[in-house]
Amino acid sequence: MNDKAAILGGLQAQIYWLHDAEKFTELASAAATIYLTLGYTQQQAETAGNLISEAYKLADEAVFAQKVGDFDKELQFYYQVKDKLTEVETVLGYQTSIAIYQMKWWLYFRHKKKLQILVNLFLQNFQALGLFHLFTAIKLTYFLMEIGRVHKSRDLETTKHNAIKYWLELLRINPSQYPYLG
Repeated sequence: MNDKAAILGGLQAQIYWLHDAEKFTELASAAATIYLTLGYTQQQAETAGNLISEAYKLADEAVFAQKVGDFDKELQFYYQVKDKLTEVETVLGYQTSIAIYQMKWWLYFRHKKKLQILVNLFLQNFQALGLFHLFTAIKLTYFLMEIGRVHKSRDLETTKHNAIKYWLELLRINPSQYPYLG
């Protein structure tokens, strides 16, 4: 197994649990470590990690708005999530924006709309990787769907295993832009 993929997969799985535990400082640190491992500078990584943590907090606020039936407020929070993730892209120097797709699959995940989750996960990967890596984008989408499925059942080891497979596949192609934003 690729050591880098194991590190990245472990951190990715850890982020989901830190989010569930509302440990946002640790979540920011784990996200920053992902970007350091990918070769970004300390400043880029820390800024991206903090923005990703803020996006998770805003997504939680959106869930609270959803629970009280305030759809407009929920959407406002999700668009703030998109803005935070767009800032991450800017900090990392991404050429193609994928933040809208990540924001949408987060929204649809919470609304349990499986087809829309799948479409937006795929678009996030496809947009970042392009037509040349269509099959990789499909595989990455599958791994992310599996990560979400087993995370919901609170299976940390299988979540980590799927996250490692995700990173093995992604690192194999050495993309110019990563489709992962936290």
